Amino acid sequence: MRSRWRRIRANFRFLRKPTLEFLPILAGMTALVIWGGYAFWRLYPEEVHSFAEGLYLTYCLIFMEHLVDFPDHWLLRVFFVVLPPLGLAVILDGIVRFSYHILRRDETSAEWVHAMSHTMKNHVVLFGLGKLGLRVLQELVKLKELVVVVERDDHSPNIAYARQHGVPVRIATGREAGLLDELNVQKAKSLIMATDDDLINLEVAIDARKLKPELRVVMRMFDQELAAKVKESFGLHLAFSTSELAAPLFASASSDATILNSFYVGEQLMIVSRLNVSADGDLAGRSVADLRREYQTVVLDIKREEGSRFFPEVDEVVRAGDRLTVQCGPERLRRVQEANGMSPDER
Repeated sequence: MRSRWRRIRANFRFLRKPTLEFLPILAGMTALVIWGGYAFWRLYPEEVHSFAEGLYLTYCLIFMEHLVDFPDHWLLRVFFVVLPPLGLAVILDGIVRFSYHILRRDETSAEWVHAMSHTMKNHVVLFGLGKLGLRVLQELVKLKELVVVVERDDHSPNIAYARQHGVPVRIATGREAGLLDELNVQKAKSLIMATDDDLINLEVAIDARKLKPELRVVMRMFDQELAAKVKESFGLHLAFSTSELAAPLFASASSDATILNSFYVGEQLMIVSRLNVSADGDLAGRSVADLRREYQTVVLDIKREEGSRFFPEVDEVVRAGDRLTVQCGPERLRRVQEANGMSPDER
C-alpha cells in the first residue's frame, strides 16, 4: 500500500512539467472567456442580463453550443466563429499532452526517477547494477529498504529485477550534472558505490558528501591501498576492496573444508564453520553456554532431524549427529575441531 501511494505521489510530481507547460495556454483561454463574457453582457443586452450569463454563454460556445441567436455586433460574431475551433484545439492539446506524458512514460527517464526519488526519505542510493550491485539490491529489498538505482547500461538484464520490485532505475554514467539532486541525495541515509570504476566511485562519493556531509558512504574499490587511503583521507564510512574482502575467505576455505565464510572485525579474523558433532568427541553433551565459555565460540545454528534452531538458547545441549554452525577465531576453531575428535585430514 505504501508503494502504491508513493507511485501516486510520484505521478503527481511527474505531471508537474506538462501542467506548467499547459498553464499559459489555459490562462490565455480563461482570459478570452472572461473578455467574451464581458462583451456579451455589454453588447448583447436584450438577452444577456448579467456578467455571469455572459461568461456561461461564452463557455458554452467553446463546446459549440449556441444559446442565443447569431449577434449583429462584429466583435460578438468574431467570438461566435473563433471560440468553437479555438476551444476544441485547446482541449485536444491538453488531452494529447497529458496522455502522451503518461502513456509514453519511461521509468528510467530523469523526470520519473526525479519524481519517485522526491517521494522518498531515508532511502539508499545505489550506483551500479552489475553482479555486485544486483546482490546488494536483492539484500536491500529483503531488508525492505527504499532504493534508487543508477546504472549506465540501459540493456543490463538486472534492470528487470529492479522494475519487478518497484525500484526506480536512472540510466546514467554518474557524471551528469544535477544527477545527485535528481536522486534526492539530501534526504538519503546512505550511498553505495558498486560500479567497476574506482574513479567514478570516488568522484560521486565526494560530490555526495558535499551535498550532505553526514551521508553514510559505502564504496567498492579494486585497489586495496587506495581504499584504505580514501577511507582515512575523505572520512568515508566504509571503502571496501573486493580483493581484501575475498582474500580471507579464499585463504581460510583452502585450508579447511568446514569453513563457510570469514571476515575481519578490526584486526581479528572471524570464521564461520559448520561441524558434524561426533559421538566420539567431547562436544556431545555440552551446552551452548559451555562452548561459549570454554572455547569462546558462538553457536549460530543447530540442525537436527526435527528442525533447525537459529541462535539456540544457552542451555541447549548439543547432541551427537547435530550440525553446528559456529563463529570464532581460527585458533578457537582448531580447538573445537579437536574436541570434536576431528583429525587434520577431516578438516
